[in-house]
Amino acid sequence: MRDIVSWLALCAALSLPAAHAGAAGYVLTGRIPGGAGEAWDYAAIDPAGGKLYLAQAGITALDLKDRSVTGGLVHAKLSHGVAVLGEDRFAVDDSTSKEVMVFDSEGKILATIPTAPDNPVNGLHALDALVLEPRSGLLVAVNGESGLLLLIDVARARVAGTISVGGHPEFAVADGRGTIYINVNRGKRSEIGAVDVAARTVTKRYPLARCEGATGLAYDESARLLLAVCDNGIFKAIAAESGRMAASLKVGAGADAIMWDPRRRTAFVASGDSGTLSIISVRSASDLALVQVLQTQRGTRLGAVDVNTGILYLPAARFGPPKPPIPYPSVVPGSFEFLVISPN
Repeated sequence: MRDIVSWLALCAALSLPAAHAGAAGYVLTGRIPGGAGEAWDYAAIDPAGGKLYLAQAGITALDLKDRSVTGGLVHAKLSHGVAVLGEDRFAVDDSTSKEVMVFDSEGKILATIPTAPDNPVNGLHALDALVLEPRSGLLVAVNGESGLLLLIDVARARVAGTISVGGHPEFAVADGRGTIYINVNRGKRSEIGAVDVAARTVTKRYPLARCEGATGLAYDESARLLLAVCDNGIFKAIAAESGRMAASLKVGAGADAIMWDPRRRTAFVASGDSGTLSIISVRSASDLALVQVLQTQRGTRLGAVDVNTGILYLPAARFGPPKPPIPYPSVVPGSFEFLVISPN
């Protein structure tokens, strides 16, 4: 994930088309207190179970029905990735121990999978994003320090293989046909790599022009579009099979994820530096438009959307100075919460 020290930086005002503001009708409808809270990373929603799982020193769970929050459902030192595996099974990683834990909705640990023997490079992002590749059933864990993808056989609780994409990879998505797409940063250049999981190889690389620090990535299965966002506030839509650029839009700076609602064909980009939520309508593979910019708050850079209701949940907090050895801003005690964004 991107260095969130920049959350605290001042940023220039957005130059987004005012004519679109309010057109989509999403509004901030509530705030759910989250307890003491710590620094967090990716979030995932289990639509079947009606819960959001947030990587936050393990797992924090939000019940979407009664909006109760359970902190410390699973404990870890430094977590980035979380994935829904199905059949009441979920996964979270720990960059410090380089382990992946499989757990159920009650927080029971079903398996602890070591990756260190196959994952030699340490660092804050030695395990980062997690994504399930459905054709093989493998869980792909990303080492953002070394550019290594670890293919985890969850049933056997072991690493089944590795693939090197190089650079510093960020988020990854699966197309359901055996390919993983992943954002990769190489100094000042960014790209999307296409990885054939069965063949254990990178098959394509699509450059992301004018992209400084690719972060979030989503996949529109019906249009076969890759939706990517960059730290410098550029949103791009790319044809997955050809790499053709379908759209390039200006959004807020400091985004860390793209939230994709396939039922409403809407993408959401929460930008931490600008404190905004950009709402993008994906009408077709060649017709995308920024339809609304909603004010959130500084530092709110990711979240998850409930496809059943269309409601978004964005982790948020007030921040203080870093507490070594972690270089990220610290969360002001008692300020952690979830912003609730609803379709009007």
